[in-house]
Amino acid sequence: MKVKHPFIFALLFLWIGIFISISFIETPLKFQVTGMTLPIALELGKITFGISTIIQFVLLGIILLLLFINRKEINYPMKICVIILTIILCLEKFWMLPVLDARADILMTGKGLPPTPLHDYFIYAESLKLLMLIVFCVTLITKKNEQRFY
Repeated sequence: MKVKHPFIFALLFLWIGIFISISFIETPLKFQVTGMTLPIALELGKITFGISTIIQFVLLGIILLLLFINRKEINYPMKICVIILTIILCLEKFWMLPVLDARADILMTGKGLPPTPLHDYFIYAESLKLLMLIVFCVTLITKKNEQRFY
């Protein structure tokens, strides 16, 4: 078993590691910390997700560049994964996070807000993103000797 593009494969696993540590470990745990107030947890979440999204866009950009360089070797599943990852990141960055950040700002002032399904949508998007990252890694695994450095 070989990997077609080891550098892309490594970037995807770096992305998965950063992503899991922030979205699925740090975020829920910060609300469990004794003495952590809701306003501090919300502000920390805004900062963390803002930086995480930038890092994810940088990783996606590098991966897109490497795929463009090797565009003749891109298969259909790889294209689908990249398209879905791009759509999810754009939806999060330009729609979900700004709205959730605005809600967090209101909650930090002590005002109440009715529940919104947007938070659930964000969780679904994060879960789909993780699935797409894993599927993308699987698409790079081959039984043939098609290995490339990039």
